Amino acid sequence: MSACFSQEQKSLDIKCRDGYMVRILHTFYGFSPTGKCSFHDGDCILPEYESYPCVGRQSCSINLPTGTYGSLVPSCGQYSNYFQVEYECVSDAETHDLCQVSTLTDQSGYISTPRYPNNFHNTLLCSVRIQAAPNQKILLYIIDMELEPKGKTDCSDLMYFNDGYHSITLCGRRSNDTFQSHGDYLLVELKASSGNSKGFWLYYEAFPKLPNYVPTTEVPGEDDNTAPTMTSNHPYFNKPQNNRQPITSSFMSKLTDRNEEITRDATSTPIPVFHDYVKNGGNSKTLPFAAIAGSVIGTLTLVLLVLLTLLAIKWLKERRYFQNKERFLEIRNPAFRSSGDFNQCNNDYNPYGNEYCYAECS
Repeated sequence: MSACFSQEQKSLDIKCRDGYMVRILHTFYGFSPTGKCSFHDGDCILPEYESYPCVGRQSCSINLPTGTYGSLVPSCGQYSNYFQVEYECVSDAETHDLCQVSTLTDQSGYISTPRYPNNFHNTLLCSVRIQAAPNQKILLYIIDMELEPKGKTDCSDLMYFNDGYHSITLCGRRSNDTFQSHGDYLLVELKASSGNSKGFWLYYEAFPKLPNYVPTTEVPGEDDNTAPTMTSNHPYFNKPQNNRQPITSSFMSKLTDRNEEITRDATSTPIPVFHDYVKNGGNSKTLPFAAIAGSVIGTLTLVLLVLLTLLAIKWLKERRYFQNKERFLEIRNPAFRSSGDFNQCNNDYNPYGNEYCYAECS
């Protein structure tokens, strides 16, 4: 779906049939030397990474820039004269509720939070394990994510995933972002406490494709009610890796490849991505700040013990010194008595019956 900026059309309106959700694959500005309103060979394009709130709903309206031209396309130094949207409609029935399933073994599929695209209203702690075949890895696509942040560096609601080698924590708003696992499984977890978030909608795909694998995921066509088969060669999954040869229109080769081993920023709010590194098959290590705090506390405790030991040694030495001094004075001067001797009183021989002692003088 596309439109020229010079036309009176103010928006691109997408509508799926009942029971289907809008998934936006790509949006981009294009410059056509011949003035056409959609992509053709020879056009230069500028991908747009915008997060649209209508993703996941039955219909979606995308406003077009006003005026007769759009953004400057650096590849050809011209201002774009049309805007194009690539989308598909996905059946609600194909999406797994994260809190209703524990393990997924299909080669591909969709995952969403409860009640998506509507907000979930409860405190949630749900997880699902995606298990691929041995020697396969998993590509995870964040179609849409909106999780409540907490300030600029923390999260009230968060999505966490772990592949046994790395773990990543995300919140805020993201769309059309791609993550790749390092092993044959991926744990996806939702931790939510605010109850005010839209949640997330994910698509996963195992690769390389297994021999004789027939995908079952289908999406309806744009102009009819048929459902063409969606395979790993779908334009959105144009990832030149692991000998996966895309079969697609030529303009897709011009779109920016957004896949990296861990992550690359797509449309997102400025909430940081928290990485943690774990041993294969093990649990996550302690976060760096906790390790530093533990080290500091341990060092201070050791220093305190050393100081207490030194003080105890000093006190014992001083006590022994004064005891020896008193003994020396008593030997050299028999009249010397320690102050404690004058406080000792034998009342059996005290004729006055009080606490004072008197010595008879001869």
